[in-house]
Amino acid sequence: MAANTAGMRWAVTVVTGLCLFGCSSGKPESKRESGLVPKAVAQESPLSNASVTAASSSNAAIAAQSPDLTGAHGGEAPDPTEELLAMQGSLTTSIGGPAGGRLQGGVRLPTRGPGYRHNPKRPDNARFGTVETLQIIVRAAAIVDKELPGSGLTINDVGLAEGGPISQHGSHQAGRDADILFYALDNDNTPIPSVGVPLDAKGQGWDFKDLAIPGDDQKVRIDLPRTWRFMQALIEVAPDQLQRIFIVEHLRTLLLAQAEKARAPKAVRQRFEELTCQPSTPHDDHMHVRFFCTPEDLAAGCEDSTPLYPWRVSALGTLGLSPVIASNKRTAEEREMRAARTTSAAEAKKKAGPMHAKVLQFLKEREAWLKQPHPGRPYCK
Repeated sequence: MAANTAGMRWAVTVVTGLCLFGCSSGKPESKRESGLVPKAVAQESPLSNASVTAASSSNAAIAAQSPDLTGAHGGEAPDPTEELLAMQGSLTTSIGGPAGGRLQGGVRLPTRGPGYRHNPKRPDNARFGTVETLQIIVRAAAIVDKELPGSGLTINDVGLAEGGPISQHGSHQAGRDADILFYALDNDNTPIPSVGVPLDAKGQGWDFKDLAIPGDDQKVRIDLPRTWRFMQALIEVAPDQLQRIFIVEHLRTLLLAQAEKARAPKAVRQRFEELTCQPSTPHDDHMHVRFFCTPEDLAAGCEDSTPLYPWRVSALGTLGLSPVIASNKRTAEEREMRAARTTSAAEAKKKAGPMHAKVLQFLKEREAWLKQPHPGRPYCK
């Protein structure tokens, strides 16, 4: 019986969350100390002033040696988030593209900090990124924590210590991608630790703890005020570095409505509209954020993915730089390896085992938004 329970627990994560089939972004859309771009770039932006797990032996060795910023030092322990925020961006270098790159000097995300935590259910060796990527995320989380306290951001996988292919992901290879769970509420509108479960058009879902037992199901819904405030903070903290937010179309719609309700600045709302798109996997259980190469990393071989926005071209042009876009071409072997790292919804359902009626009903309803839409927007065709 114990073995069956363990199998069910695995099935829950596969079918209803934690990215086992929702983290791949489909076809690749292929340093400054503060984590922001140089002032010359910032001045070009209308938003600049806006208020796993199988690592290679090399990755495992790097992870073991890297400071994890937990504050475990002699004497008075320094704050791990403050240590991260004080780091020079030049400590890390992103090389290549999100779906075929690598990372030099990867920095480990602290276990927790003001307004955020790394998901303890995710692999410890999958929380490495560039200094800039991690700084931007924790700064945005701190803003939400200050303005809307009482909850916290849950960060899933970022990447491996040296980047490269990572289990359950089609990208996350160059230190500039991160999976982040939506802030969550229970059925009584009380903040709860985020759960990676698919959310429907009303922003609601179920934490099916055991797929065969209906009695342990917990209703969950997105915390729109906090999730939107995090989105807004990301854009305001790094207006010229945030490249993409992968998210299911109906949650994008709910967040835009929340932005209107919160009277968010028009420029921020427009940037969010440009950045957001549902890829071939729905991203209804988490958001996937991606950042541009820094100017310094471009010189070291960093490559961005599409789409290419006019404001990005303008910002680089101010520095005398041109965009470098990663190739989307893959060999048959690379495509096969990529497919082996991810799990489709159909594969997950097949492996899940017995499921009670409510699970089956929800999965049936989910089919309505599984297929990638083509809304025809300028940066989300």
